Amino acid sequence: MKPYTTLERWLILPAFLFTLPFLVAIPLIITFKLLAKFHPEAPLYLIAALDMPLFFITWLLSDSTRYLAITLAALLPALAALVGLIARERGQVWRRGRFYLLTLFLAAILAFPLLMRYQPPVKAAPGVEMRVVEQPGLLDGAVKSCKAGAEVPGCQYEPLGWADAKTLVYRKWCDGHYAGTTWQPGSPGEPLLYDLDTGQVGVSLLDSAPFRETCTHSACVLPALAKRKSFEQGYYPGKYGDALVSPDGRWVAFTARHIYGPEDLLVVSKD
Repeated sequence: MKPYTTLERWLILPAFLFTLPFLVAIPLIITFKLLAKFHPEAPLYLIAALDMPLFFITWLLSDSTRYLAITLAALLPALAALVGLIARERGQVWRRGRFYLLTLFLAAILAFPLLMRYQPPVKAAPGVEMRVVEQPGLLDGAVKSCKAGAEVPGCQYEPLGWADAKTLVYRKWCDGHYAGTTWQPGSPGEPLLYDLDTGQVGVSLLDSAPFRETCTHSACVLPALAKRKSFEQGYYPGKYGDALVSPDGRWVAFTARHIYGPEDLLVVSKD
């Protein structure tokens, strides 16, 4: 076994330190998934023991800037060390243990957002269509999943009404908290439009008030949601809790949150 070069030491050490959250989180996430599927009645002490380190890791990665910084700080030195090792060893690289170590680092970094694909806090009942307004992408979804795991709130959604039967009008409240009747501090963002057919979001240019018909959660939301299973939370409305029915009565827009975590604005079919 050839000794590590000085450059390899300076690359592998930071790669290991910044990859460590991913290396620890991945087996914990897989364990939770297996427990949910095969042993949903696992004892609480086991769940708590697994959740404590995962809670800290998800908090660490719950900020987009911090997540990106940690990912790059782990990815770049690991990739540089691996490329240098392959260029130097060529056909003998398969005999070097650090080749597999660096490959493990890269696999953990890349696998994390795949395992942490974002899921809304509720699921649709069989036969019900559900749309997520502002569905996050792969990396943003991993960050939002981390927010949910660490109970970090994000922006809140306020459905305002319907421009027509397929276009929802809403706005977001960020960088503050809702205190029952007022938003402290700050003000809401500009009204936005969500097109159910295309899934696109754009700035609202409406010059008239949108159609607004409210409906109780028990009548319009709960019947459209799947029954709760073990390891799944129930339905917690967002801060702006009104459910709004579309003009043709076929769709209902409502908010849902991960208990103390981020919110989603969702649309479900009513018939």
